[in-house]
Amino acid sequence: VDEPSPAEASPAPPAWRELLLPFIGPEVWRVQVESATRAAIFAQGWAEEWFGTASEGGSLKDTLRFGLKTPVQLRSTPAGVIFKFRPLGTPSGRAFEDLDEGGLEFVAEQPVGGSPRVRVKRVSYGWKVIIKENSERAILQKFKEDWAVANV
Repeated sequence: VDEPSPAEASPAPPAWRELLLPFIGPEVWRVQVESATRAAIFAQGWAEEWFGTASEGGSLKDTLRFGLKTPVQLRSTPAGVIFKFRPLGTPSGRAFEDLDEGGLEFVAEQPVGGSPRVRVKRVSYGWKVIIKENSERAILQKFKEDWAVANV
């Protein structure tokens, strides 16, 4: 009986979709979770609790205490939440969909054949818009701290 040797066995093809996924956005942070559903609910509630007043035209002072200097507007999605930056001077009538000064999207997902995870990626950066690294860092740092405490 002829059995193929281990050297003859072909390796599994690379999962290109999964390998290239961090470059879409691009991804700025990722963590494995126990439940994508619980993680999405946590992200939505967390965003509303800490940034909801700023999103509804509240005081920027509410978010300055943890380093966020750029006003944000947020919207919940089925898989998490999207933060969009709304710099001072942005016309008040501008729709959420039209904001192109950048932002972060928190996505809780259960990939086929993989572990549930939360990914944070950049979104809505228009042409020649400067990346707001300090504001992104402030949001992400606050999330990481609260995520660790919540132990979701």
